[in-house]
Amino acid sequence: MTNVIRKGAGIAFQADDDRARLIVSGSDTDGRYSLLEWTVAAGSRLNDSEPRDFGPHIHRECEEGFLIRSGSLEFLIGAEVVTLEAGDYVRVPPGVVHGYANTSGKPVEMLVSFYPGGFEELFLKYRNDQPEIKGAGFIADATSLHGSEFGLPNPPGVQGKSAD
Repeated sequence: MTNVIRKGAGIAFQADDDRARLIVSGSDTDGRYSLLEWTVAAGSRLNDSEPRDFGPHIHRECEEGFLIRSGSLEFLIGAEVVTLEAGDYVRVPPGVVHGYANTSGKPVEMLVSFYPGGFEELFLKYRNDQPEIKGAGFIADATSLHGSEFGLPNPPGVQGKSAD
C-alpha cells in the first residue's frame, strides 16, 4: 500500500441511504486502524417533540472516532447527546453506548476510524450496492466477530428511541 491515498481512491460503496469510502483498511495497517469517509444522508428536520433515532450501540472490542467535516449531527455518547459541527471530533472508547441522528436536513460528511481495524470489513461485506449479499447479516457478524451490541434503548432521559 502506498502512503498517499488520493481523493477518490479507496473503495466507494453505498450503506443504506449513506455513501462511504474506505480509505485505509485494517488489512493495510496490520490491523492497527482503519479510516472511512462517510456521508450521512440528509435527515428530516424534527421538532423537539419528535423522537430521535440515534441507533444506540456498543463496540466492546474497538474504539471509534468521528471527525465532522461538514454539516451538523446529533451524537449520543454515553448518556449525553451533543451537537457536533464541522471540525468537532468525538472519541468513543470500547464499551461506550453511542449513535447519531442527522436531523439537519442536509448531508453530513465525516471521517470514521476504528482502532483496531477490521470492523470496516463488515461495511464492505454487507454494502447494499452489490447484487447479492451473503452472510449471517451485519448485526450477527458484528456481534459474533467484534463484540458489538445493537438495538439498545436510549439511556434514561435521552430523547429518542432505539433502533430496531
